[in-house]
Amino acid sequence: MPKSQHPNTMDSYLHKDVFLDTQTARSLFHNTAAHLPVVDFHTHLPQDQILSNHRFENLWELWLKHDHYKWRLMRACGIPEDQITGNASPWEKFAAFASCLPLAPGNPVHHWAHLELQRVFNIHTTLTPQTAEEVWNEANAKLADDPSLSARGLLSKFKVELVCTTDDPTHDLAAHKTLAQTYSELRVLPTFRPDNAHNVQQPTEFRKWIHALSHCYGQNIENFQTLVTALHQRHDFFHSHGCRLSDHGLPFSPAAEASPAELESIFQQTLSGAPASAIEWEKFATALLKHVAQWNTQKDWTMQLHLGPQRNVNSLMHIQTGNDSGFDTMGSMPQTAKLIDFLDTLANANSLSKTIVYNLNPMESEAICCALQNFQNHSAKGRIQYGPAWWHCDHVRGIREQLDILASLGALGTSIGMLTDSRSFTSYVRHEYYRRLLCQYLGKAAEAGEIPNQADYLEQLVANLCYHNPNTYFAW
Repeated sequence: MPKSQHPNTMDSYLHKDVFLDTQTARSLFHNTAAHLPVVDFHTHLPQDQILSNHRFENLWELWLKHDHYKWRLMRACGIPEDQITGNASPWEKFAAFASCLPLAPGNPVHHWAHLELQRVFNIHTTLTPQTAEEVWNEANAKLADDPSLSARGLLSKFKVELVCTTDDPTHDLAAHKTLAQTYSELRVLPTFRPDNAHNVQQPTEFRKWIHALSHCYGQNIENFQTLVTALHQRHDFFHSHGCRLSDHGLPFSPAAEASPAELESIFQQTLSGAPASAIEWEKFATALLKHVAQWNTQKDWTMQLHLGPQRNVNSLMHIQTGNDSGFDTMGSMPQTAKLIDFLDTLANANSLSKTIVYNLNPMESEAICCALQNFQNHSAKGRIQYGPAWWHCDHVRGIREQLDILASLGALGTSIGMLTDSRSFTSYVRHEYYRRLLCQYLGKAAEAGEIPNQADYLEQLVANLCYHNPNTYFAW
C-alpha cells in the first residue's frame, strides 16, 4: 500500500534527516554527533531510581507522572486537572495526553514524545486518540519484558557517561555514595542547590529547613553566622562526594549589600515568623551567594545561575498541585544590570569561579551574553558561559537563537553544549534534538561560505560542543 495510505506511520515526521537540510549537516550529524556519549551536567533525575535500577510499570509512570512540560500542554488543550495530576487512572491520563498532540504540531513536547517512542520503543506510530491504545499496549509490554528499559538501561541506551543530580544541602547523599561504590558504568554526582537557605520570604518553610540543616550540622542554627558555617560544612561534605557544581534558581541575580547587623535582623525576624521584604530577600540572598562563590573558587567548582522564572503564578492551582507542577513562567524582571553588578562584586573579591548563566526570558539574551564576555580570562576557555537554551526556551527557535547569539557575541567553540534539566529517563532525546539543530546551524553556515567549510574542522567543532567541552570544563 502506498505511504500516503498509512496516515499514522512516521515515514516523514521526524525522519532520520529531520532538521538536517544540507549535505554538510547530514554528514556532521550521522558521522559525528550521533555517536558521541552524553555528559549531562544538570538534571533532576531521582538518584534513588538509578540506585535501585527502577523498572517502570507503564508509560504513564515513565512519561507523565512528573513531567510538567506535558502537564502544561494538557491544560492548554482543555484537559481536566483530574486527568493530569488528579485521581484518574494511568491509562486515562495517557489517553488524555494523546488527545492533545494533534493540537500541538511544532511544540517541543510533540517532537520529544515521538523521538522517545522511536528511540526507546522503536515505535514509529504517530500518537493520536486513535492510536493511543496501540501505543500504550506496545510500550507497556516492552517495559515489562525488556531489561534494557530500566532506569540504568535507559541511561546506557542513550550513551550517558555522567549525570549531575540536583540536591539540597540537607541531603545525606547516601545514594550517591553507594552508586560511586557499586556502579562503574556511569558517574552520578550531586549538585549543591542551597536555594532554601535564602527562602526568607516564607518563614514557615524557612524554619522547617533550618531545623533540617541543624540536624545535619549537629547543633542548632540560631544566627546568621552559624547558618553560613553550617552551609560551608555541607559544601565540604558535597565536595567529598564528587560534587563540583553549585546551582541557584533565582528570579534575578541579587546584588544588594547588607551589614552583618542587617543580615542577623533578617534571619531573626524570619525565624520569628515575619516574612522578609523583597529588598531584604535580595540582601540575604546576595550575602549567601557571595559565600558560596568564595567556596566554589577555593574548590574549583562551577556556579550555575538559573535566572528569570516567576514561580507559582496561578496561586489557586499552586494550592491544589504544589510546587513544580507547571505554573512557573518567564518572568519580566530586568536581568542584565544586576547580573553585571553581582559578577563584578565577585571579580573584585577574587571569588568569580567558572560560571554558567541560564537566561529564561529571551528579551535580554543578547545583553546578557554580551555582558558575560567582560568577565572572561585566561583561566579557562569560555570560563563564563552563556548557558544552553533552558526550560521555556528549549525549543527549535530557542536553541537556534542561543547558538546564533553565542556565535555573534562570544566564541561558539567554547560552548559546553546541552543538558536535559529533566526528571525523565527518556528525556535524553533532547541531546539529539540539540545536536541536530547544531549540525543544521553549522551546515547552513558552512555551505553559505559564512564559516570555513572544512570537514575536519567542522567535525571537531561538533565533537567539542557535544561532548569534549562539557567533559573537560568541569573539574570532575
